[in-house]
Amino acid sequence: MPTLKAKLVLNVGGMFASKSTALIAQGKRHLLAGHKVLFIKPDIDNRYSDEEIATHDGQKVLSTKISSDCLLNKAEHDSMLDADVILIDEVQFFDKSIVRLLKFLLGSGKVIYCSGLDMDYKGEPFDVTMYLMGIADEVNKLKAVCSDCGDDSYVTVKTSGSNNRVEIGSKDMYQPVCRSCYKKYQEVGQ
Repeated sequence: MPTLKAKLVLNVGGMFASKSTALIAQGKRHLLAGHKVLFIKPDIDNRYSDEEIATHDGQKVLSTKISSDCLLNKAEHDSMLDADVILIDEVQFFDKSIVRLLKFLLGSGKVIYCSGLDMDYKGEPFDVTMYLMGIADEVNKLKAVCSDCGDDSYVTVKTSGSNNRVEIGSKDMYQPVCRSCYKKYQEVGQ
């Protein structure tokens, strides 16, 4: 088996852009190649499952939950060092200490894939995702389909009426929209 070279690959975009689907597929390729793979999700993401990374269309893979503020216990730390490939979903929910952790893991020769939102419902970038985009070896900007006109989405709008920046939800609270349709939501006071 060829030696893996450390790299950071980021899948970004709005909700419903198949970021988690891409992450699962990336992990499965490494599993087929015989690599030791570790899937991780933040502890606050419990939309579809507590113990699995789950896509909006029902794909699931077992994962390890870690604290959103990246406090690792020894077992979590050791499992990361034992893995060849680390895949992290919903990276925007972690605080900035995850950047230091990922740099350490890259220095240890790990291949890392992260998926996450690049912007919130107001079109403001998430700091962690923005920083990781700057240091990534590869960034895949994925698009959903605008729920209003069918064009490529630009951002995800919140339809719940809440002003909380982080609010775990799905189609009950969010919908992808293109730049033109997003402007209409801004005009009505999204």
